[in-house]
This record gives sequence, structure tokens and C-alpha cells, in this order.
Amino acid sequence: MTRRPTDPPATHLLLGDVSVELRRSSRRRTLALRVGEHGAVLYAPVGIETERLEQFLLERRGWLLGHLATFAKRERVGLADGSRLPLLDGSLTLRLSPGLRAARREGQDLHADPEQLHAQLEAWYSAQALAYFRPLVTDLARALDAVQARHTPLGAVRLTRASGRWGSCTAGGDIRLHWRLLFAPEAVARYVAAHEVAHLAQMNHSARYWAVLERLLPGHQAARTWLRTQGHTLSLWDA
Repeated sequence: MTRRPTDPPATHLLLGDVSVELRRSSRRRTLALRVGEHGAVLYAPVGIETERLEQFLLERRGWLLGHLATFAKRERVGLADGSRLPLLDGSLTLRLSPGLRAARREGQDLHADPEQLHAQLEAWYSAQALAYFRPLVTDLARALDAVQARHTPLGAVRLTRASGRWGSCTAGGDIRLHWRLLFAPEAVARYVAAHEVAHLAQMNHSARYWAVLERLLPGHQAARTWLRTQGHTLSLWDA
């Protein structure tokens, strides 16, 4: 259906009986479709025509419906004593310990109070994520000097828990990364960090941007593909 200029911008698009949330951004230059427990979201630049968005969804109909079906039938297994907790390329074993005020690691076991389980685990993972990402991003920013001498200086490195975004970089050089990236393989976490650091040189997703990223992190394509196809698995509970 052709949208008249006076029509308000759509916030949802329909693909058959599937509703896809539409989020536009003036900073975005490309289209991206993501699927999670709460449905599908299409990220799009401001000004792109609705017909182009609908065509984009049609071209990815099989992929979209397949992922939605996976989420619909997937049974979320509750965390229990002895559950495996991923941590980059390794894992820990969850131990339920009533009365703990905060999660505590002992060797390969991570102890947490079952009454405050999710909050304590998120706090623990967030602390580990900051400890991991801050030196990594700093090193990548130094490496960027050799790739493109003139770029925005690195600002603060913080965490995010924003749904649908693994990382972001502001015009002022601040970088945010999602704490749940510690559930991913280390190569994927490193890719997202490098992806955001490359934005210090190019605040877009142009050919120049991808050239900067390739020089900063050669062979990043495998990690990028993994995140696009497996990123929806990086959740142990609704967080």
C-alpha cells in the first residue's frame, strides 16, 4: 500500500499476520532485522520508503518466520543448582547458596542467593564485563591510531542493557557494550568492541567504515555472522 505524505509514520509493519516493530534512526544508514523473545524489530534509516521496508521483510520472510517459530516453541529452562553459566570461551557452574548478599565465584563455581538470583547474576556479570571491556576497548582505540590517525578520541566505556543493541558509540566518543556479550564466544565479544571503536573513525556503516574495521580486526566476518544468527541465544533469563 502506498503511504500518502500526510500519513503518520508507521511504528509497525505487517508481514502476513506477523507484526514487526519499526524503529527509525537518523544515524542509521542500513536496514537490520532482529528477532527476540518479544518479537521482531526492523531498524531503518529515517526517510526510507515504506514500500522498500515491506520488500525487505518479504525477502527475509523465511528467516523471520523460522526464528519466530524457534522462540515460540523454545521452552526456557529455569536456572537451578548445577546449571551451566557461559563465560566467553569457558563456563561456570551455578551453585545456589541461600543468604549470600552478592554472587561470589569460587574456582569454577559461581554462588548466588536463589531469592535474588537474576539480580545477583546480572550484577556479577556486569562487573566482569566492565573489567573485560575497558582494557580491551582502550587497546583497540590505541590500535585505531595506526589505522586512521584522525579520529574521535575515546571517551568513557560503559555498559548497556538496551534491548536490541549490543553496543553503541556516541559522537563524543563514549562507547557502551552489553553485559550479556559475556555469554558469547570471546571472538564475538571482541568483534562488537572493535565494531564500536571503528565508529570513532567513521560514524556510519559506509564502505570506509568497513575498511577501517577490517584493518582494526581482520577476519571479523565470522564473528559478525555468528552474532547475527546466534545473538538471540545470549540470554539465560529475561534481562
